[in-house]
Amino acid sequence: MSRAGARRLDETEDIEASLLARMVRGDEGALRMLYDRLSSLAYGMALRIARNPDAAQDAVQEAFLRVWRRADTFDPERGRARPWFLRLVRNVAIDQLRSRGVRGRAEMEKSHDASSDIPSEQPDDIAAREERAARIRSALAGLPPDQRRAVEIAYFEGLSHSEIAEREGMPLGTVKTRIREGVLRLRAYIVRSEGHGD
Repeated sequence: MSRAGARRLDETEDIEASLLARMVRGDEGALRMLYDRLSSLAYGMALRIARNPDAAQDAVQEAFLRVWRRADTFDPERGRARPWFLRLVRNVAIDQLRSRGVRGRAEMEKSHDASSDIPSEQPDDIAAREERAARIRSALAGLPPDQRRAVEIAYFEGLSHSEIAEREGMPLGTVKTRIREGVLRLRAYIVRSEGHGD
């Protein structure tokens, strides 16, 4: 890494650590600023784990709630703020995935005779998951190129809004608008396509 890159990393770390320190003092503005900086990165990580946009969004919201409640547990002597936060996101996403699995198994046990030998994943489930993945790919392909690029960089490369702005040479507000509008279009497309599939 170049000296300039290392300097930017240190500055980023200082900002995020200071936002956590402000949150310990009850500063809600610091939470909003941290959300603006890290929500895209958090969503990308949660989506890779959950493989479901709604579940990933739930995990991100829960992670930020936990950060708000537990900001005082961050110790800068033990590591950097961003990896600490991303571990929290990862743990929340995994916990929710396990919880959904437990609930799903419990519902299957209630709805089926205990003596029936049912595979853990039915062919219909696999087909439904693959169909949903195809809908997401199709929805991404249908976005305007500028929105698609911003969404892909945010959610698949895991860059923050400010990192995208710096890399792409765009104003931060433009990046946020493109990602927000792209995600809204994706959700609308997926909801429409799932509604038509029923």
